[in-house]
Amino acid sequence: MLTVIHTFDGPDKDRVLADIKRGLASVENIDGFKFASVNQQLNSSDLMVMSKWEDRAAFEAWRGTVGDNAAYRQSTPQVFEVIEEKY
Repeated sequence: MLTVIHTFDGPDKDRVLADIKRGLASVENIDGFKFASVNQQLNSSDLMVMSKWEDRAAFEAWRGTVGDNAAYRQSTPQVFEVIEEKY
């Protein structure tokens, strides 16, 4: 399982948020997608998207669908292997 974090600090928060939501709308059709959360940093306009994926192939399949999305194209994802999770 993977956790992927994208961070966004664009000056036009409304445009960036619209791009983020358009990108996340496509995850429903990707096998291996588990979870996504859009977050705003307190006292800032910075945004973060955290997503969970079954494996790297699932994430890459989705990443290929958002290639023209300005927000994701400008953000470098941080990819982490999940060692343990508790709920």
